[in-house]
This record gives sequence, C-alpha cells and structure tokens, in this order.
Amino acid sequence: IGDLRDAGIAALAEPRGIETARGLLAHILRIAPPADPTAAELRRRIDFAVHYGLFVPGQRFTDALQGGGRTPTMVVVPHGDFVMGAPAGEPGATDAERPTRPIHFERGLAVSMTEVTVGQFRRFVLATHYRARSTRRGYSVAYDLRSGNFARRGNVDWEDDYLGRPAADDLPVVHVSAKDASAYAQWLADETGRRYRLPSEAEFEYATREGTTTPYPWGTGVPPPGSGNFTGAGDRSPSGRAWSDAFRGYIDGAWGPAPVGRYRPGGFGLHDMAGNVSEWVADCWHASYRRAPRDQRAWFNPGCRQRVVRGGSWASAPAQTRSAWRSGLDADTTNARIGFRVVRDL
Repeated sequence: IGDLRDAGIAALAEPRGIETARGLLAHILRIAPPADPTAAELRRRIDFAVHYGLFVPGQRFTDALQGGGRTPTMVVVPHGDFVMGAPAGEPGATDAERPTRPIHFERGLAVSMTEVTVGQFRRFVLATHYRARSTRRGYSVAYDLRSGNFARRGNVDWEDDYLGRPAADDLPVVHVSAKDASAYAQWLADETGRRYRLPSEAEFEYATREGTTTPYPWGTGVPPPGSGNFTGAGDRSPSGRAWSDAFRGYIDGAWGPAPVGRYRPGGFGLHDMAGNVSEWVADCWHASYRRAPRDQRAWFNPGCRQRVVRGGSWASAPAQTRSAWRSGLDADTTNARIGFRVVRDL
C-alpha cells in the first residue's frame, strides 16, 4: 500500500499525473484496511495538486531568470471564495465598488510578497533597454515639500523617489505607467517560461482582504501599530506638514514610500497590500461592477485608455485604504504614488 501511495505522489509531478494518482487512490481504497491512513495522505496530496500544483499555501519561492538572477519572491495564496466590492452602508464606499458579487478561486495563486522595487525594475531595463513612459516623456508627477502638493516635474522617471530624487533600490518603483508594469511582468514570463502577469482586480482584492469582510484588512478603525505605511495623524513630512485626513493615533514613521517589507505582512504573507504605494492591475476601468465577469478574470477591453488602480498609498485618505477601494486613471499616468506587483499562475 505504501508503494502505491508513493507512486501516486510521484505521478503528481507528471503531465496528467492527477488522473494516475486518482486511479492509484481508488486501488488503495479497495485493498487497504478501514483504519489505514495511507489513502487519506494520498487524497490530501491530490487535493493540493488540484489547487496548487506542486506548491503549498504560504510557500515562498522564486524562479530563475534566463539571463541570470531570480524573480521577485512569490507567496502562494490559498484558493477560496470571497465577496468582491463594498457592502451597502460601508463608510466611504462609492457606487464604483458595487454591486457586490461572489468570486470563487478554484486554484491558488502566487503573488509577489512585496511591490516591485527600483532594483528589480532596473534589472529589467538593463536587460531589455526598455524606455519607460516617464523616461520617454521627460517628466512625472512628484511631491513638492514646500507646497505639500503633487506637481509635474521634469527629468523625473522610474529611477527617482517621491520627491524626484534618486531612489534606493529597495524602494517600490514609482513613476511607472500601466504599460510599463505590464512590460515588466511579460519580461518575467519570457525569462522564466511561467505565466507572470499583473493581478486582476478580483485577485488583488482577494489577496488584500485575506478572508475578511470588514472595510480594512485589519477590521475597522485605526490600523494596528507597525502594520503598514498609511496616512497617520502622527506622521510629519520633512518640512513639518501633517495630513489633513488621516488615521487618528497612527504613526508609521514614513512620509513617502517606505522600503518594501518594512512593515508586518498580512495573513497571507504579503506586505503593503493596503498601503505604501497604490498599484496598477490588469483591468480596464469601468464605473461599476454591472456586467463584470463572474470569476477572477480581469475585465479588459483591448485599447482601453483607463486602467484600474488598487490599494492605498502613503498619501491616501483612510477611505482610500479600504479593501474595496478602486480608482481609474489614464493608462499612461505616472506619479509618486503608484507602483505595482506581479502574480504568477500555478
């Protein structure tokens, strides 16, 4: 019986191996004593293969790049169900977040543990000679310390931080467009032979909620200490400014994007899903969820000019930090608040 179990487990690594393993499981069930645990173990391994391939929930991994180096660290997010959008009566919600709809994930998904960093994006640019939108255009939108406003600034691109100054490699890359983000994901796919891409809206919200149904991933009210880079009432800019709309009693010690991974991960093992920088996703912008796909696929129309941005940023009001919050921007927008992360099919 043990040999049959081992053969079934080995088969799961092969094409069409699930069918072979199921046949061996049926044989074990016919011959094993009633209390024998062998069948239960093989059944569990088959279930994991159906939902996660050769991975397990919570597993961290990287893939090798053909040109050398590794992909961003990915985390396997469990399969499951959730209700997408904001329920009636949620404070700060808008019609763009409705109607709510149930989404089922038959398979797990790998999500990058952090936002893509300046250093990771640089490797892509050096390998491909890619010219990002802000580089070609010659400007982006940066934060002005004196006025406390965001303004267009020349000679600012993805190599710069929120102030338009040279950025450290461990900061999330900003000043990138939706096309830039998609190009990076496609490069990872080409380099690894795996399906790397931008997350859909549904995937992003599912990973942000982490099984919760509350407005924020942590529940309601003020974030727990050290949980992320949000607009805290205790935060101050280098010039001494405070936020006019902020979480009372919260302070994270950052003004502008923080290095990725600085704050505690959420329940799925992901950092900064609700804060640090907002993130491009794969969907085109639609003013509501009417006629939206009933599954986790991106709602994409070829040639659409507006794309969806998800997740709060270091400069987002509390209402924009909610799990259901969404916004639409021109796809070539670049500024100091928007970055991205990638997902990979298992």
